[in-house]
Amino acid sequence: MEEIYVNKEIRETLIDLAVKNRTITYSRLNTDSDTGYSLQNPDDRDKFNQDLEAISLSEVKNGRPPISCMVVYKGGSSSKQMLESFYAMCEEMYDLSPETTKPNAKFLKSLQTKCHNYWSIPENYKQFGPKKW
Repeated sequence: MEEIYVNKEIRETLIDLAVKNRTITYSRLNTDSDTGYSLQNPDDRDKFNQDLEAISLSEVKNGRPPISCMVVYKGGSSSKQMLESFYAMCEEMYDLSPETTKPNAKFLKSLQTKCHNYWSIPENYKQFGPKKW
């Protein structure tokens, strides 16, 4: 299986949120994980979105739920494009049909629940979660 580069700081933050069953906005995640991206800059926004997509692709390829579903859109911010990109990625990963399945708030909440359920299992967290040095 091809290895995907994953931003470990972002992934660890998302796993900790999933365990706590909490979400985070794109801008807060950017700040909390100290990525250094400026979400006002289109290139940085794209790179940040690529980081989130790579994390979810890696998770799904390894049989885990797409952890970037823990990131939510905050009204009026530049994050709407990122959320739409996540939905498009889910359509591809889960072979969803836009005619029958709309990735909406209910869909996002179901993925968040799957993430919480998965990462709340101590063995999953121990085996695949953040490594403590």
